[in-house]
Amino acid sequence: MRFNGKVAIVTGSGQGIGKSIALALAAEGAKVVTNNRKEGQKGGDAAMAAAEIKAAGGEAVPFFGSISDYNESKKLIETAVNKYGRIDILVNNAATMLRGPLINYTEAQIREIVDINLIGCIFFCQHAIPYMAKQKYGKIVNISSGAGLQAEPGITVYSATKYGVIGLTEALAPELGYYNINVNAVCPGSIATRMGEGGSDINNVLHREITGKDVAAAVLFLASDDAQSITSTWIPVTSGTEKRVLSYKPLFVV
Repeated sequence: MRFNGKVAIVTGSGQGIGKSIALALAAEGAKVVTNNRKEGQKGGDAAMAAAEIKAAGGEAVPFFGSISDYNESKKLIETAVNKYGRIDILVNNAATMLRGPLINYTEAQIREIVDINLIGCIFFCQHAIPYMAKQKYGKIVNISSGAGLQAEPGITVYSATKYGVIGLTEALAPELGYYNINVNAVCPGSIATRMGEGGSDINNVLHREITGKDVAAAVLFLASDDAQSITSTWIPVTSGTEKRVLSYKPLFVV
């Protein structure tokens, strides 16, 4: 198994893509710290994900806390190190999205999307780097989006943050290369998850639904030593949807 002896943190892993990634890492031997905002969270629970990993013979511990809180994100990293002695893999997956024209967003809604999708990602990288640098080994995989490759009207703020995640990935990789830390991103297309409102887009090049397992496969590749010479880049798991020409239609009337 590719991740025997490795310790992984997957944010937002109580459900959806994050849970698929956490389960896949554990199935290949990783000890996993699962995460979501609070225990019993509607639509998913890190404790349930950890329990599922344990039931399958793996090792996992849940952590509840907001990734956009500087101190809570630091505590999550410390939880992994205190429990398992190291941190090898960080998957920044947690995200939130709101649909609608930009003019309808409140200040609080804008700040929440930016804080969770981008600021939280930055916090976790900052807190994990010292441990990875000290051990001269680390894999950071940031989950961006197909909307971070081709902007999509109606999810403007979400799209902007996901472009930011790619920028963070490309800028951080050369900063950490000396310490044998790889920094890459995965850009999923539309997937049938709760955040995606229950539907996925099969209007793509392959004419098939993209699943959480598809995304997890790309993440596991980048987190493995098979990708030891790959850094500062991203893998689209979009079935080619980012290549399409969007039809721009009015989203609101003035």
